[in-house]
Amino acid sequence: MAYEKGFDEILNDILTDFQNTFPGVDVSQGSLARMKATGYASALWGLYKYMEWIGRQAFPDTADTAALEHHGWVRGVPRTAGETDAAYLARLLNYLRRPPAGGNANDYEVWAKEIDGVAQAYAIPLAQGGESVDVIVIADTTTGSEIPGQNLLDDVAAHIAEVRPVGARFVRVLAPEIIEQDVIMTGVGVGLADIVAGEISAYLSSFIPGAVLYLPQLDAIAVGKGVPNPVLTLPAAAVTPSSNEMIRPGVIDVS
Repeated sequence: MAYEKGFDEILNDILTDFQNTFPGVDVSQGSLARMKATGYASALWGLYKYMEWIGRQAFPDTADTAALEHHGWVRGVPRTAGETDAAYLARLLNYLRRPPAGGNANDYEVWAKEIDGVAQAYAIPLAQGGESVDVIVIADTTTGSEIPGQNLLDDVAAHIAEVRPVGARFVRVLAPEIIEQDVIMTGVGVGLADIVAGEISAYLSSFIPGAVLYLPQLDAIAVGKGVPNPVLTLPAAAVTPSSNEMIRPGVIDVS
C-alpha cells in the first residue's frame, strides 16, 4: 500500500492553489507565500509517510517487528527465542495459509516449531501404521548442531502430547539419521574445482529428510558453472533415503 507523493510535488500543488486563490501572489524563492507553502508541504509530506508506515503495519509480510509480533499474538502464534523476523513471518504465514486442521501433518510440524531450538519439522503420517505419526526434527543454529539432542526431542514430544488430537495414539519425535554422501567428479579443471565442490556441498546440505539425490542434479551444478563435460563417478546411482534419513555432504572430491 503506497501513498506516493514527494515533497516537491506537494509543494508545487500548494503553490498552485495559492496562485489560483490569490492571482498575482508572489511565490518566488524567499517570498512569504513560498515560506508558508514550504511549511505546509513539510507537514503534509510527513503525514503521507506516516500513512505509508501505517499501511505496512496492517499486513504481516510488511510489518515492523513490534507489529509483526502483535499479528502473531492475536492468532496465538508465539515467537520462539532467537527466532529472526523472517523465520517468524514464515511460521505466521504458514498458519494463515494452512490453518489448524484437526491434527493433519502440517499441524504436527507447526506444533514442533513452537518449541525453542527447532528450525524445521517434518511429519510422516502412518509411519508406524494406523493412528501413528512420526515427527522428524531439525534443530536451529542456537543449539550448536542441526541434529537435536534428546532434551529438545523430549520437549517437542511433551508439547505435541498436550495439543494433539486423542485419535493419534502413537507419536514419535525423532532426530534425522544422517547419510554422509561422498562425491567424486572429474573433468572440471583447476580453475573451477573449488567453486563446484563448494556448490555441491551447499546443495547436499540443503536436503530435507527423505529427499532423493539424483545424479543429473550434480552434473547440472558443474555445467551451470561452465564445465562442458563433468564426469561423475560417485555416487554411481541415485541415493534414496528413508523418510527419516537426510543426506549431508561427506568427502567432496572435484578435480
